[in-house]
Amino acid sequence: METPTMSPSDISTSKVPKHERRRGKFGSAQWWECLSMDQKFGVYQLSKFGFELAFIRNLPDAGPLAVVRRDRDYATVNQSGEVNLTPELIIRD
Repeated sequence: METPTMSPSDISTSKVPKHERRRGKFGSAQWWECLSMDQKFGVYQLSKFGFELAFIRNLPDAGPLAVVRRDRDYATVNQSGEVNLTPELIIRD
């Protein structure tokens, strides 16, 4: 079964305040499609240790950063596939 991919512009924003950047919830399949091949490999390696892809944070200087989580533990994978097991992230719940 194929999952259709979505872009942030496909998500309805009518109920989201203008100052809010989050526009909707992507599932892991949609986030997975946004990763570079190097990031997919890094995330796949982390998944062997129980991590799951949570979201992608777009950084102005560094590009997309994949954020994975296992319970309350977070790790990141940058665009070139480098894994950081102790990232300095501010996570909104």
